[in-house]
Amino acid sequence: MSPTIEYCLSNVEEDVRCRLREVGADEHPCLEHCGICYARPFLVVDGTLRDGDDHEELLDGSRRETEER
Repeated sequence: MSPTIEYCLSNVEEDVRCRLREVGADEHPCLEHCGICYARPFLVVDGTLRDGDDHEELLDGSRRETEER
């Protein structure tokens, strides 16, 4: 079962949005995490906020966790 991934439009660059769309992530104009949104990349995975150095790292980490289950 793949994770539910949500992202804020203002936090993700267009090239990464394409990859997120390919994996079925949900796009939102705002996820109400503005302080984090302005500071660093984040995704909400299965309802849990995850932040990191970049979105690719976060997406790859989410996929690895799913494969390990």
